[in-house]
Amino acid sequence: MGEMLLGHSRGDLPMVPGDMVVNAMMATMAAHSKQQAEFIYHMGSSVRNPVTYATLEHCHFRYFLANPRVGRDGSVMPTKRLSFIKSMVRFRVFMTLRYKLPLEVMHLFNLLSCGRIARGYNELNRKYKYVMYLVELYKPYAYFDGCFDDLNMERLRMAMKKDDAEAKMFDFDPKHIDWEAYFSSIHIPGVMKYAFK
Repeated sequence: MGEMLLGHSRGDLPMVPGDMVVNAMMATMAAHSKQQAEFIYHMGSSVRNPVTYATLEHCHFRYFLANPRVGRDGSVMPTKRLSFIKSMVRFRVFMTLRYKLPLEVMHLFNLLSCGRIARGYNELNRKYKYVMYLVELYKPYAYFDGCFDDLNMERLRMAMKKDDAEAKMFDFDPKHIDWEAYFSSIHIPGVMKYAFK
């Protein structure tokens, strides 16, 4: 299931590094600490420094060519390019043919064999349901084609002094993100270290 991305290769990824979001939150709290009115700020990159799914795929491929994954048996897993599934209908057809139907056959065999393969079936079925849960959770973002108005955030950035050391230390300008360096040095290694233990 890890060989595909939901979304369009030319579509923008609605993402910003977490440290920039925290920096933006601190700057907005400091700027409005004495004001009672509510302000809306959108921290986004789609207007000022958009990143596409294709960039993520390219960085993913390069990263795993240089750092191949190793299976439980110690063998090196081949690195493949990710493919894009451009609609939820295509994704559901793919998942049904590739995973759900074989699971149903396995379930039938499990019943006929009096539960002989129950543990394996239950584990695979749990993983399938978890993937489908995640897809439903992230579906609104995978095919999202909009962008957010970050004019208030840009005004806040402009109001901060350019030569102020704190403004430089708490940078939250999406124009300063080098997406390829971010994915290759921070995002992908972090996901591999903390999400795939």
